[in-house]
Amino acid sequence: MGSILLFSDVHADVCALEEILRLAFCSDFSKRYGPLEKAINLGDVLERGHSPAEVVRRLMGLKGLESILGNHDEAFLYGMPVSGSDFESKLVHGEYRRTGEYKEFFRGMGKCYVDARNRLYCVHGGPIDPCAITPPRSCGVEAWLYTQPWQRISASRYVDASGYHYTPGDAFDAVRPTFGGPGFAIVCGHEHEEAAYRQKGWVVEDILDTLKRAYFEMEGRKVHEKALPIDDDASYLVRLGIAGPEGYGKEDRCYFGVFTAGKNRAIYLLNFKPERPEHG
Repeated sequence: MGSILLFSDVHADVCALEEILRLAFCSDFSKRYGPLEKAINLGDVLERGHSPAEVVRRLMGLKGLESILGNHDEAFLYGMPVSGSDFESKLVHGEYRRTGEYKEFFRGMGKCYVDARNRLYCVHGGPIDPCAITPPRSCGVEAWLYTQPWQRISASRYVDASGYHYTPGDAFDAVRPTFGGPGFAIVCGHEHEEAAYRQKGWVVEDILDTLKRAYFEMEGRKVHEKALPIDDDASYLVRLGIAGPEGYGKEDRCYFGVFTAGKNRAIYLLNFKPERPEHG
């Protein structure tokens, strides 16, 4: 049985990234979840945090990494302003842009990643085809809000300045043809908070609060775990929490996930408080 590391929204927080990788590559992690086969970065590598160059270099050095674009990545690449970054973040990202070093990492990067063998559909925001929802004659920023990196989970369908809001049922309908039936999992990020939905038959349920929880220590970090078993007769929509909280001024916790393959497939949602170097 192997495992796949899942993370989203690193946001130029190199300390958080290193902390997550430290756990993922330790022997206790392999014992608990199986040997790591690959990693999937669900986007928003850049902006808000203060170490864009260091984060991209670290990711480029990871073997077996699959990456998809997030809305902040696109904003950086195309020079489209997205609010929220502080002065230091804007300064270091401006300097990083001038180096051009990022171009190799992002060259040819897509907006979704499908792992057919493990029945995983990975996307930053949502899996809805923009062509099916974008109003005619929309262009520029207006059309951008309907693209997959900007989509977000909601109780109803609508669009506002934060992007296109889709229901979990919409997500399952969009992805089901890719796999030809149930037993798949959609994994996304973007909104920085964990979520979990299950569709069995045509009934969709919010199951986050029902997931079995565990608490353990690994590499000196107290890790919180939620376990989501994947049944072959159901499908799942799972949203990861924020991996790199440095630029957000909220609770300093790193969120990520791990998919375990084999007979007993599951997705584990994990979080811990990172240990950051002192400044001054």
